[in-house]
Amino acid sequence: MRNCMDLNGIWDFTFLEQDFDGSIPAGLKYESALSVPGCFDVAAPWFGKRGVGFYRRKVYAGGLVQLSIDGLGIAGEIFWDGKNVGSCPYAYMPEKFTFEAGERTWHELLIMVSNQYNKVFFPFYDFYAFGGIFGDVTLEEIPKDHLEWVRITTLDHRTGLIGLKVRANRFFRKEEELEIRIDGKAVKSERFSGREREYQLKVPHFRLWSPENPNLHQLELRLKNDRLEETFGIRKIEIRGQKLLLNGNELHLMGYNRHESHPQFGAAMPPALMAADLQMLKDQGSNFIRGSHYPQRESFLKLCDKLGVLVWEETLGWDVKPPELFSRDFLRRQKDQARKLAAIHYNHPCIIIWAAMNETESQLPRVRSIIKGVYDAYREIDTTRPITFASNKYEKDVCMDLVDLVAMNPYPGWGGICWEEVSGIHHVEPRFAEIEAAVPKNKPYMISETGGSAIYGEHDPYRARWSEEYQADLIKEICRVVFSNPRYCGLSIWHFSDAKSYINGGRVVGLNDKGVLDRYRRPKMAWEVIRNAIREYQFTSPKKGKK
Repeated sequence: MRNCMDLNGIWDFTFLEQDFDGSIPAGLKYESALSVPGCFDVAAPWFGKRGVGFYRRKVYAGGLVQLSIDGLGIAGEIFWDGKNVGSCPYAYMPEKFTFEAGERTWHELLIMVSNQYNKVFFPFYDFYAFGGIFGDVTLEEIPKDHLEWVRITTLDHRTGLIGLKVRANRFFRKEEELEIRIDGKAVKSERFSGREREYQLKVPHFRLWSPENPNLHQLELRLKNDRLEETFGIRKIEIRGQKLLLNGNELHLMGYNRHESHPQFGAAMPPALMAADLQMLKDQGSNFIRGSHYPQRESFLKLCDKLGVLVWEETLGWDVKPPELFSRDFLRRQKDQARKLAAIHYNHPCIIIWAAMNETESQLPRVRSIIKGVYDAYREIDTTRPITFASNKYEKDVCMDLVDLVAMNPYPGWGGICWEEVSGIHHVEPRFAEIEAAVPKNKPYMISETGGSAIYGEHDPYRARWSEEYQADLIKEICRVVFSNPRYCGLSIWHFSDAKSYINGGRVVGLNDKGVLDRYRRPKMAWEVIRNAIREYQFTSPKKGKK
């Protein structure tokens, strides 16, 4: 059976302002200690510096092991007793590495983390490139013959029928018994041979998963000396014409774009703060988070599963421009991210939308092959969830036909208004109508970003821009326009809370201040405006559909 070790805690640490070449420098000295998870560049003496951080600790283990890292940034290399056992090329992406640890004794684990910009995280991204280990680090001692993964798919939400796709680490020539247990009880025994098999079964006493009732079930698989466990929810997400449906009922999404960002924790927010964010969202009446603009942490998704918060998850690739956009390596990296993301987070019922490449150059016909390539990469793994991207090309977008759901990022009332106007709120309704008219009539349509800035505590008798009053008035009008129009299946405000962006370069105190909460989660006036609008229009209440 597996022996799992939690490696979170205090690690030896040092930092060098040097280029990241993936090799361990000679004579490296560890002059400090840091907590894992954690970001090294949120405080002195490394605040604002770019280079390589070195995390080191001793681990007592042996035999075949699997090391899991739930995201780091911007890139990393993993060493076991000085030998490279894996790479983390994508910021925020969870990774797993299986290797022979050697005899059972004390070993040195070294994780090199670079926060230098690269071909995945570019300097112009409008969110801060934190350096550190963002999520949990665990090590499992696993049997020589073990199960690699299981993907659980709802086949019929009305009967509790699910499909299991089970993969082992090697090809089994001789049949072995695979015991399937659900919620602690044995429900089926199957024969397993080869390396990958598929099964179907009905979940006894099943309960549907939804935002209102986030019921979860526990799957356990036993094969020879191995045991694999997964949590899952029975639910069906589908598209029918212009409607987005969950379990056969019309679904309206209301929520926020959210960055994993906090002044003291950077991109390594502890689960207690994640839970507080989601509890605030649920209490408001919202039901949705767009994970902008990168993979989400396992602890965050588990909370969303348990609390019933719907999630859009996307690959990292923010507004990349030509010529890099059209390089072969860019498309390869995007497809690789899509496959990895869909595979490792497949079983989370909270995830209902896959996406990629926020605000790409989708007005260019040449981008069609890129969108299609990433779409197909997701589909290689997952045929059940809608796939999209967030566009800011509006009527000029030539890629809307390639996705399952159309999503736009318009900012009327904030951007593009006359410099002498005290208020641009009157632009919201006509501009939204223009964009809506350009969207294909046979697809669901949502607003994936919109909003305006407000400096927390800034009040103005004339309700002018950057005041809390202006932001509240603007978002109130946005909610009215969207909530009263059945054409929209969702609204995602930019954004949940103020988040760190460039230290310099046009952002006041280095913050993207369009949050309806400030960076410490203190509500601005717009928070209550949204709460009241949700209640008035009952936007997130389930709409019963035809069975």
